[in-house]
Amino acid sequence: MGSRETRQFTPAKQAVFALLISLTPVCVCAQSPTGDSIPTILVTDGTPIHLVLMDDLQGKKVDPQTVVHFKVREDLLVQSKVIVKTGTEAIAHVESVSKSGLLGKSGRLILQFDYVTTTSGTKILLRGGAGVKGGKGGALTAISATWFGPDATLPVGTAVNAYVSTDQRTPAP
Repeated sequence: MGSRETRQFTPAKQAVFALLISLTPVCVCAQSPTGDSIPTILVTDGTPIHLVLMDDLQGKKVDPQTVVHFKVREDLLVQSKVIVKTGTEAIAHVESVSKSGLLGKSGRLILQFDYVTTTSGTKILLRGGAGVKGGKGGALTAISATWFGPDATLPVGTAVNAYVSTDQRTPAP
């Protein structure tokens, strides 16, 4: 008869085993108290969100990374459910600003959209932006007798569109 070999769990093997167990990924699924999974709605990439500017932006008074506030102009409906209500705040930031300059150089102002909050409280990431260049005109100063170009401005109430950035899931309202 053959002899049977027994294997021992040494303290070193126990430590390695404990380390492997602690590194094992854990899958946590959100469930409602009844055990059903939470229903979600897919908001597809490129879905337009209609916004209106709530801040008066003047190129000579804003700096890059300044937070800009918008409000949603009309409900965002997906599968006949209101995902984002009219009047909900949307956030953007000033991407870049160039002030007006000598010899009629116009100022520029470029915004980048960040996110809007859904009725369930999750944030939908947005893409796109808005840009404006100072119009025709400018000012001839008596002191230096040089021509300064117009500054870029976006007045309160300016209507723009932002777009959903990539497919995103949100809890159903």
